[in-house]
Amino acid sequence: MARPPIDGAKLVEQYGPHLKYEPPGGWQSEAQDPAHKLVRTHCCFCGQQCGIQLKVRDNQVIGFEPWEEFPFNRGMLCPKGVKR
Repeated sequence: MARPPIDGAKLVEQYGPHLKYEPPGGWQSEAQDPAHKLVRTHCCFCGQQCGIQLKVRDNQVIGFEPWEEFPFNRGMLCPKGVKR
């Protein structure tokens, strides 16, 4: 059976999740400055092509949210899709 190269606590410390992380400038609340529109598209990182909705403000993508009605993934994404 394969074993991790280092113990679990060291892996989390190095790679996360880092629960206290805050980006430079802090988190911007959606309520303070909401997206102007949602653009339905798909994730392009594998052959499944899961449906997502991009949040757009001033022609800039500021985030994404699930596309609940998309028949394949029904609003769910794999870890690779979420990180991209």
